[in-house]
Amino acid sequence: MNKKNVFYPLLVLLAGILAEYSGLDLFLAQLFYDTSIESWPYKSHWLTSKVLHTGGRNFVVSIAGLILAVFILSFFIKRLSRYRKSAAYLLIASLSGPSLVAVGKHYTHIYSPWHLSLFGGVQPYIRIFDMVPEGAKVGHAFPAGHSSGGFAFFSLYFLALKYQPSLRYYGLCFALLLGFTFGITQQVRGAHFLSHDFFSLAVCWYSALMMYFIFFEISSTKGVSA
Repeated sequence: MNKKNVFYPLLVLLAGILAEYSGLDLFLAQLFYDTSIESWPYKSHWLTSKVLHTGGRNFVVSIAGLILAVFILSFFIKRLSRYRKSAAYLLIASLSGPSLVAVGKHYTHIYSPWHLSLFGGVQPYIRIFDMVPEGAKVGHAFPAGHSSGGFAFFSLYFLALKYQPSLRYYGLCFALLLGFTFGITQQVRGAHFLSHDFFSLAVCWYSALMMYFIFFEISSTKGVSA
């Protein structure tokens, strides 16, 4: 439980707040909104919509399915039994972050850029600490769901930290690359602001960290073998 594993994501949360209140969120969104036609040109583009959004989601689901298969087979194939705990950790840690993000999306009043009156929609622009207008509908856009599917694989960093520390940064880079690829895709489409992805990153990191603590730190103090 290195202190930097707890502290650094707090800087990401701060960056998310600064992105909102400095105007960076809006500045970046304006780059992808075509005012001449009052539309998001890449919202339905085959690359952003079909490949990186739908295809990316299917990719994450496929990896989760593979991990689940390894976990189930570990009860029937003896040589896989040694990977049971690792598979269980990967599965639970990878699902916990996106699950928390999904819950958060049902309670926040932060909207997608394409829903805002600033960009041809009807909803007001509300930031994380702004007063919510009476009667405002839940936004369902915060934190960012799609990028959380990539950041979910921070679990690979922590699993490597436990068993093969020299490889941990490969897991970290994979999660960051996938998460920001998904995140930028949604920003280009008008579905999210940069700050939404920063918050999802922090949620997924802390979820994977907490599961690491439960699976490997607490269990080791109780004499449970890895």
